Amino acid sequence: MLRNNLKIALRNLSRHRGFTILNTLGLSVGVAAALLLFMVVRYENSFDKFHANYDRIYRVIRQQAYADGSGEVTPGAPLPVAAALKTDIPQFERVVPIYGTLDPQVTVLGRNPDSGDLSAKFIEDNEGLMVDPGFFKMFDFQWLEGGPDVLAEPNVVVLSRKFAEKYFKDYQQAVGQYLRINNTTTMKVGGILEDAPQNTDFPLNIVLSYESKRTQPKLFGFGDFENWGSTSSSDQIFVQLPENFEVASANALLEKFSRKHYDKRNDKDKKTHSLSPFAALHHDTELDNYKDRAVPRERIRNIAIVGVLILLMACINFINIYSALATKRAKEVGVRKVLGSQKGQLVAQFLTETFLVVLASVLAGFMLAYMALPILENMFDVPTDPALDIVPRLGLWLAGLSLGLTFLAGLYPALVLSSFSPLEVFQKKASRGWAGGLTLRQSLIVFQFAAALVLIIGTVINLRQMEYISQLDLGFVKEGVYNLNLDTEYSARNATLRNELLQIPEVSAVSFSSDPPSSSNNWGSNFAYTNLSEDEDFEISMKMADGDYFKTYGIEFLAGGPYANADTSTKFVVNERLLQKLGIKDPASVIGHKLRMGGWEPAPIVGVIKDFHTKSAREDIDPILITQLSKFYWSGAVKLESKNLPQTVAKVKVAYEKIFPEVPFVGKFYEENIENFYQAEQQMGLLYRVFAGLTVFIACLGLFGLSAFAAEQRTKEIGVRKVLGASVLGLTALLSKDFLKLVGIAIVIASPIAWYLMKSWMAGFQYQIGIEWWVFVVAALLAVAVALGSVSYQAIRAALMNPVKSLRSE
Repeated sequence: MLRNNLKIALRNLSRHRGFTILNTLGLSVGVAAALLLFMVVRYENSFDKFHANYDRIYRVIRQQAYADGSGEVTPGAPLPVAAALKTDIPQFERVVPIYGTLDPQVTVLGRNPDSGDLSAKFIEDNEGLMVDPGFFKMFDFQWLEGGPDVLAEPNVVVLSRKFAEKYFKDYQQAVGQYLRINNTTTMKVGGILEDAPQNTDFPLNIVLSYESKRTQPKLFGFGDFENWGSTSSSDQIFVQLPENFEVASANALLEKFSRKHYDKRNDKDKKTHSLSPFAALHHDTELDNYKDRAVPRERIRNIAIVGVLILLMACINFINIYSALATKRAKEVGVRKVLGSQKGQLVAQFLTETFLVVLASVLAGFMLAYMALPILENMFDVPTDPALDIVPRLGLWLAGLSLGLTFLAGLYPALVLSSFSPLEVFQKKASRGWAGGLTLRQSLIVFQFAAALVLIIGTVINLRQMEYISQLDLGFVKEGVYNLNLDTEYSARNATLRNELLQIPEVSAVSFSSDPPSSSNNWGSNFAYTNLSEDEDFEISMKMADGDYFKTYGIEFLAGGPYANADTSTKFVVNERLLQKLGIKDPASVIGHKLRMGGWEPAPIVGVIKDFHTKSAREDIDPILITQLSKFYWSGAVKLESKNLPQTVAKVKVAYEKIFPEVPFVGKFYEENIENFYQAEQQMGLLYRVFAGLTVFIACLGLFGLSAFAAEQRTKEIGVRKVLGASVLGLTALLSKDFLKLVGIAIVIASPIAWYLMKSWMAGFQYQIGIEWWVFVVAALLAVAVALGSVSYQAIRAALMNPVKSLRSE
């Protein structure tokens, strides 16, 4: 029986090979696109789920509410919190403090800790966590040499296999050798970790003992282990709850803990700790993670929706084309029923044909997806090797996908074809017998084009918003500014570096600071202005910079001016947003007035600058205070006036290496850093463009097939009309208008949906474009043009056919 079904299926597929090719092509493209997108979804949802206690691990976060109603949330905690939690809340099974990342400079010393050979130097970006032994009892990472207890001692470092081989060639020879971290601390290699899985948010290539921070807190971060007022987002705490311990109960304990330890005399704000699930670490863009790669669940959900839509559209094509062939096979069904075939046998026959097409499409789609894996990696930072491991038994998964698509795409056409009555078939009434199928096909075409239109409109608005942001006046100059890393250990040589760089003719300005005007760094402090003994109702953001900072970045002054680089006394420059929040309208009126920042002594305001964007366009401008503090100058900025930038950068590098031979040169143009703010939006924009094109392509395949079938069905009508004088243009319009009506309905449905979705997306930007009406008109015209292009070929071909041939008697 099965063999017979296969023979008949192959004959029928060969007889209608044009439609078979269309179906296979459409399904294979849909399967490939869906596979790639589901690989992304699976990868992003898999982070750190390999830990045995995944569901019982939480990150301690801190909420801070100010008297003016504003507030902030940070994953950072003051340094004394971890020890206090262990004492005050013994219900917590484990409390693990983590500091990172250090972004360290690593110098390889070898067996001799006093080695003078400093040639083997590395700058490791986004690396360097400081943890205690409890970290490896809470999280499941594999050790190759040594064990967690080696981290109980100060000045111990543990390396991953990859980094051990990078520094010492053979990881088995690395234990017992020495590294110097940041040119300040010599550390002994105490153990080797197996390379961490790529789907973890902990960078574990360089792990330093937390005891090193306890013994030398000034070398690793800020604050000390007695200070409850200083907080850095680099200092985080993770806790593990006992089994069946309610999170609400833990938060109640933390509420009581917060009331006990924070200074109640400061009634300007309220600080409270609570727990954030470890499962949120990879998805919380507000709190972020150690790899600076938080992927919101909303984005993952959108990717999954696009994947499902593309697969559905491919199945819709199959349903439409296959059911349209019903009248062609009506006599076959009638004859087989007269000869005794049962409906179930006919359904099995048609599902066999469907399965053959689906199986070929799935295999072709898998091959297409395999070839497109490098594109996937570039678009979404998804490593290609784990992406291939969709499930351990890939063959079984593909078979399941084939069966699922067979029933999804083939069951309705099989039921339609097998339901014809032999009497109706031979009386030529079969076409009327499935009139309801025509309505369904129309609905499916509307769905296809509506989905494509939503993606097209989303693409245009995304591109418009990104263009607006790229042209947004940021309040500073980013073009021609080259940033380079500084080592605070050698800050005494900064003045010498400045003089050396200014000798280069193409360099017009040089500045040193904690960070550029717009960055991911966020330093906040309480402050006082109106009454120097009482804090204001909101916090101020801080930047440390020399007096040339404003010239280098082109920041304009509204009143006063910059302090001098040689100033030894504290002076402040503030922005106009700070004055607005204080209710001050005249910038000149604050010059000379004193301001107190945190626990500092009051100091005068010497300048007021125009507002500039301190973060991305998603966020509002902060009230800013800028002052000199050279021990926090980690970033240098060189303003280049050159038509040959590579040559000028090479001169900057020579000057830097002359002054800092101990420090590797690391630099980047500031424009590249600004672009990183919008990496997520750019990725989604690329996603929309690529897959909007795919949805349009799949929809076009469906229209092409259906228009070919419609033209074939109306061959005699077209011949009669031509004999009676109908023009080619008139016949083309006749065959196209039914499809264009469906596209019109799709436009009406898609427009409000796209408007709502994009309005919701743009709500995340403080600075945004409006959604212009012309975007919908352009998308509608594009959809009409695409539909006409798909249908007109078949329509014109039918209209040009010789009427003698089309009216020939059967």
